[in-house]
Amino acid sequence: ESSMVNLMKDRFLFLVQALPAVLCLHAPQPALRSALLRIPRGVVMETASLAVPAAPLTWSESPDETWSYDFDGRSLRVNYIAAGPEQGTPFLLIHGFGASGFHWRRNVNVLAAAGYRVYAIDLIGFGLSSKPVCDYDAIIWREQCAAFLREVGGCGAGRRAILAGNSIGGYAALMTGSKYPELVLGVASLNGAGRFAPTEAEAAAARDREAARAARSAVQVWIDSAVETLVSSLQRAAAYGGLFITKQPVRIKQVLQQVYPVKPEMADDELVESIRFPAEDSIGLAPPGQIPEVFFRIVSRNGRGGSVPLDELLSELEVPLLLLWGELDPWIVSSKGDAIQEIGRA
Repeated sequence: ESSMVNLMKDRFLFLVQALPAVLCLHAPQPALRSALLRIPRGVVMETASLAVPAAPLTWSESPDETWSYDFDGRSLRVNYIAAGPEQGTPFLLIHGFGASGFHWRRNVNVLAAAGYRVYAIDLIGFGLSSKPVCDYDAIIWREQCAAFLREVGGCGAGRRAILAGNSIGGYAALMTGSKYPELVLGVASLNGAGRFAPTEAEAAAARDREAARAARSAVQVWIDSAVETLVSSLQRAAAYGGLFITKQPVRIKQVLQQVYPVKPEMADDELVESIRFPAEDSIGLAPPGQIPEVFFRIVSRNGRGGSVPLDELLSELEVPLLLLWGELDPWIVSSKGDAIQEIGRA
């Protein structure tokens, strides 16, 4: 068959399987803007109303199901929720920053009832998964998701999964879909994180800064190194203190209500506890006393949007991409979705 026929079959299959289910997802606004972007074919705009999902999951401090992930010579525990018929199309839900698979509590059973084999995973460093002290480049989550799809989801050899991710989970889903099209049927990104490649002017300014650094005297190199060490220490101290404040239940609820401006009641005590509990040092998910260091590494490594620009990921993407945006999100604004669509039109 021609590549055009295969492309059309992929688009149709993803629409039939993913769109009705994904549109049940909650967002800050009752009407959610959505768009289907198929690289390099362009953009189809859709508008949809959200149904209210029923039968949400309930929070528990005990692990749901666990999978042992071999990472860099270490065996890490990965917590995940599973539901739906095992023969169903795999549907992997990837949470956002600071959250866990439980954040999909109102979606898992709805998708499972629609016939999907649903998995809501806790990324390494979050939820009830292990929290090693390591380099938290988003590649760690890409590789985790790919290994999970193979080993738990049974993907490969023709079996592929739908990936849906929110915030940093949307970025992880896009990275996984771009790198491993043989595992992925399509990607849905809900207010996905990530950065764009620098403009020509920004790239030129960066080159000038690098040239200036290369021309420094030995004394200036020593001074700059001392300053960088001091700044890094101050940033680490700020992150440590920030975590202590941020993980207090009152503060967690305040932050959640910022992203639920239309339905602040969604930030209930159960959701708050699902975020607070995994941030405690006492539950053995990280080396003793190292939760603040893990938090610092995740924030400092990903605070500017990840190591691989969205432009590059989109240029490599061979599977359909569904963009969903809650327009009242105060952090990852809907104009980013518009910019992604412009890349797809180019």
